[in-house]
Amino acid sequence: MRTAVAIPFLLMIAACAHVDYIGRSYAPTNHVDLFFAEKDVTHEYEVMGKVVATANDLVSAEKLQAKVLEKAQSKGADAVVLLGLDRYKSGENTNYRETTEDKGRKTTTTGHSNTSSEEKKEVQALFLKYR
Repeated sequence: MRTAVAIPFLLMIAACAHVDYIGRSYAPTNHVDLFFAEKDVTHEYEVMGKVVATANDLVSAEKLQAKVLEKAQSKGADAVVLLGLDRYKSGENTNYRETTEDKGRKTTTTGHSNTSSEEKKEVQALFLKYR
């Protein structure tokens, strides 16, 4: 029973996005413009900060984008310029189990190894404040 409850909880935690922001903060905004290149921004602006959002591969790119926009609103940004989406291998996990049986003079050892890759997504963006 505990396993049935723990697995969905662990998947929920593993699927969360993490957003790191460095820069200035202003009063929260209700709307944030979205751009994919700085040259597309028509207003005068200053770059108020930079964000890096990461999540495992279970999180969709759309959800990661939504988390960036949510953070932008909370920091008072008027616009976000998404700089790119990258996927990378963040690590591997290997489990190995070995069993030895001793039957008189004959010893049998068996081993089993299982390796899985951990994939991550990363979005980088600039937060802009209009002048």
